[in-house]
Amino acid sequence: MSSLNNKKKIKDREKVGPIHIYSYKLLNDHAKWLYPKFNPLQKAIKESMMPIPFEVYVCSMVFFSMLSAIGGGIVGAGVMLFVNVQPAVLGYLIPVAAAVGFAGMTFGMLNSIPVLRAKTRASKLMEEIPHFIGYMSTLATSGLTLEGIFKALAREESQEEMVQDARLIVRNLDIMGMDLITAVTDLIHRTPTGPYQELLEGAIITAQSGGDLKEYFNATAKVQLEEKKMLMQKTTESLGAVAEIYTILLIVFPLLAVIMLSIMGIMSPSLGGFDLVTLINILTFAVIPLCGVLMLVMMDTMVPKR
Repeated sequence: MSSLNNKKKIKDREKVGPIHIYSYKLLNDHAKWLYPKFNPLQKAIKESMMPIPFEVYVCSMVFFSMLSAIGGGIVGAGVMLFVNVQPAVLGYLIPVAAAVGFAGMTFGMLNSIPVLRAKTRASKLMEEIPHFIGYMSTLATSGLTLEGIFKALAREESQEEMVQDARLIVRNLDIMGMDLITAVTDLIHRTPTGPYQELLEGAIITAQSGGDLKEYFNATAKVQLEEKKMLMQKTTESLGAVAEIYTILLIVFPLLAVIMLSIMGIMSPSLGGFDLVTLINILTFAVIPLCGVLMLVMMDTMVPKR
């Protein structure tokens, strides 16, 4: 049941909404001059596997920016009515500035979403390669062809990036009628530049030249595992530095600060207009917990998720 729910959620998430279709029908003829100016965006949409055509996404960006401009103009007009701005000329500029600002922020955020999703996909693929390459090597050792390897990956009960890519290849083979080389090449065009793209290209070359897939995947697995090992060593060294910062920031500094404030309290009851007891309370209940949370967030971003 949970598997069916996950598939339904993914299908719903990947479906182009009616508002996207409406914006495309409304603005396509007027936004065609924008398409050549957003070639990097088109590449990012492909690499992020966003299930929306490039032209539809650009029209949606323009449409949502127009809605944001209207909302910003209304907010600016409300500010102009309820806030006495001097000189009065600046008051009339507030709705215009708010409309332009809201539209610009909306357009910029929508423009950056595919790029961020492509980077996230690239990082996930980097984490998954060392684990899946061993599985692919085992499948090749058992005598499966490259097509059989991708079909075996596609049957996995997982939503990881490499499994979804294998399902895309199987869909292109079984439904779109592509041959294996064309299907994998299509995936390469949708993949961010990096080790995963090189893995797919090498697999195609090996299959076309009649090479031994087992040897290819074994050699690639050794390289990926060595790179993973080096990455883990660097992460361990970085965590060692973080541990030292943690000791200084959350153990040594609070003790020294409390001692210094206590000694200063003997000579003066306040510092910079603040009561020393208040400063100690701020240090204890605000500064130290905030620093602890920041340290946890920093360590969580440094540690690989798998």
